[in-house]
Amino acid sequence: MARDDPQINLRIPLELKERLDAASAKKRRSLTAEVVARLEASFSAASDVETTIDDRTMDLFAEHVAGKVVEALDKRSKAKR
Repeated sequence: MARDDPQINLRIPLELKERLDAASAKKRRSLTAEVVARLEASFSAASDVETTIDDRTMDLFAEHVAGKVVEALDKRSKAKR
């Protein structure tokens, strides 16, 4: 981080600050580096979640689409009679 990077001032609960301090000490990096790393990771994780469809969601979508296909085929069959 460069000295001319933007700064922010925020309030956080004391317990969270202590946890961040401990984590940064354990990883031998500054508090700022720890917070930046955790924020970057949260955005990466969010990106992964947004682009990944879990099996349950895919199954529900497949059932919905299958139902629509069956309805369309039934209408077509009735129209031909």
